[in-house]
Amino acid sequence: MSEGRRGEDRRALLLAFAVLVLVTTAPYVAAWRAPPPGTAFTGVFYYRDDFYQYASFAEQAQHGAIVFRNKFDTRPHEPFVVNLEWWAAGALGRLLGGPVAGFHALRLVALFGLVAGAARLLGRGGLTGSRHAWALALVLSGGGLGWLRLWTGTPGWQVPDVAMGLYPFHQSLTNAHFVVGTTLLLWAVVFLLEARTGRSRGPWVAAAWLLGLSRPYDLVTFTLVASGLCAFDLARADTRRAGVRGALDLLWLGPVFAYYALLAGAHPSFGGWGGQDVDLFPPVYQYAFALLPAALLAVFFAGRGPVADPERAPVRRALRVWAVGLAALLVTVPSPPVRQTVTGLGTAALLAAALEIPRRWLPGAILALVPTSAFLVWRVFHPWPDCFAPRDYVQATRALAASCAPGDVALAPTDLSLMIAGLTPCSVLLGHRTLTPHYERRLAEGNRFYHDAATTPAWRRAYLEGTDTRFVLLPAGGGRLLGDGAPYVTRLRTSLLEVWERRR
Repeated sequence: MSEGRRGEDRRALLLAFAVLVLVTTAPYVAAWRAPPPGTAFTGVFYYRDDFYQYASFAEQAQHGAIVFRNKFDTRPHEPFVVNLEWWAAGALGRLLGGPVAGFHALRLVALFGLVAGAARLLGRGGLTGSRHAWALALVLSGGGLGWLRLWTGTPGWQVPDVAMGLYPFHQSLTNAHFVVGTTLLLWAVVFLLEARTGRSRGPWVAAAWLLGLSRPYDLVTFTLVASGLCAFDLARADTRRAGVRGALDLLWLGPVFAYYALLAGAHPSFGGWGGQDVDLFPPVYQYAFALLPAALLAVFFAGRGPVADPERAPVRRALRVWAVGLAALLVTVPSPPVRQTVTGLGTAALLAAALEIPRRWLPGAILALVPTSAFLVWRVFHPWPDCFAPRDYVQATRALAASCAPGDVALAPTDLSLMIAGLTPCSVLLGHRTLTPHYERRLAEGNRFYHDAATTPAWRRAYLEGTDTRFVLLPAGGGRLLGDGAPYVTRLRTSLLEVWERRR
């Protein structure tokens, strides 16, 4: 490639990055600057419970931890979680004022990696010049038929390309965790393809380890791609030796998978992690509407464009393995962990379409695939009320952050408990649907504590003592819930709530 073409591609990459940052960051700035009266922006538009789960680990990293404990489990347990993404968000949060800011800074860093990884993969697929630039724009802006499904009355939670972060743009707009995973997945695939041309295996092994220790669902996708390429090699006599070598190289991923098997299988605090509530996932048939436009374009134009260099064919093969493998998983094993894994389907479909569509058709393809992304931008500029929290909640979390130590237990309503776990050193009795042990029982106990008129102060005090709770958050004037002479003193009073601390 000439130096002029390289410069053109670099300019396209930087322009794509700048536009993506501007479009996906502006709604957050608007929400922070102009929240509804009496409220503060929570820092997230989608997946608030999962976001504060991630923040609960990043908050520990902010204070120097490398191995994390489950702050939604109040039972004594040793730290066991290693996650490099959450560690990085905590390290950035130490400089920027907290884990929420840390995740937003990490999202911007990951966006550059996302754009660069997509550009590198498209370049290995033979695209250059203006075709490369338009193809990159398609990958970074495309979506499915989510806008049409919503228009015809389908509930939002049943629309995968609205609710599930299937496409790179949707991920960039809604969740740093998605962006980090997709970025590392792209680079792992790029380095794997480069290793197949004679380069060192080291870069792809390192990228895959980073991926696995950040978002393990995407490590499953990478392993699927690598295994599929090995299978193609093993099926041909002239590449069988390379296939055996590639299969043996996959053993480098064994320790990462073994770690997660140990985490989920042996650690009592994390046995249910990843088993998301099935009701949160769209029906399988809805994925067809989400993926159909990009997939049809990829299939329709497949083989119609010239591919001068046969060494670039493995890129197309890798994307086909990626897309077909995940689609087969979705159809045959539609379990909650698989639904988490198949979020990479949209990225594969867009990359495949971008590689196949001729230059003259790419602007039209972008216009056809951008409506759902445009809708999501509009939506986050008009956020839901639960994207904001009362300012009293912010005051409470600041008070607790200054007072509680790791291992201290706090009781609060579920939405506030999520913020406490994410923004303070406290552990919480209520909170996350999969990380809180015996979540349904805890929820029933919380309802009895806060909402049951028949509950006596003596029961509440016994419950707090039995759970070794140091801090309890009550509605304003709620001291009567604990009764006279309770061993608690008030640490904060606002118009909405009170923070009580047990005397020591």
